[in-house]
Amino acid sequence: MSLFASSWQQRLHEGFPLLAAMQVAVLGDEHAWHLSAPFEPNRNDHATAFGGSISTLATIAGWMAVNVAAGEGADVVIQSGSTDFVLPIATDFTAHVLPPSADELAAFARMYTRRGKGRLAVSVEVKTASNQLAATFHGVYVAVRLPV
Repeated sequence: MSLFASSWQQRLHEGFPLLAAMQVAVLGDEHAWHLSAPFEPNRNDHATAFGGSISTLATIAGWMAVNVAAGEGADVVIQSGSTDFVLPIATDFTAHVLPPSADELAAFARMYTRRGKGRLAVSVEVKTASNQLAATFHGVYVAVRLPV
């Protein structure tokens, strides 16, 4: 496990006890990462993945992406978000952030640098173990620079 993945996984599990219960794992490194959740602790009474777990994994993936974009010293919160469920999941599942465009990232960085806060829209795909698209998530996050 990369240092990036292990430090973020620890932060997620300590900061969000729900994510520890979900057994969320951070896989990859700072250049290419995704979040993973095993099926068993995230299943529902229909023998499929619980929609709340799917939505939570996607929401946290977007939150983490904005934290990475903002860098150290930022407080990131979600402003709005919605999940569309494409198909039921009966396997482990992963959340993959779709990279914002260079223009979107540049606008976020300018606003964050100038005003101490910035807003960034993020899209996430949740996929099954066989890499089938199972859900999409779109969220808007706000990063606020913490006082030094």
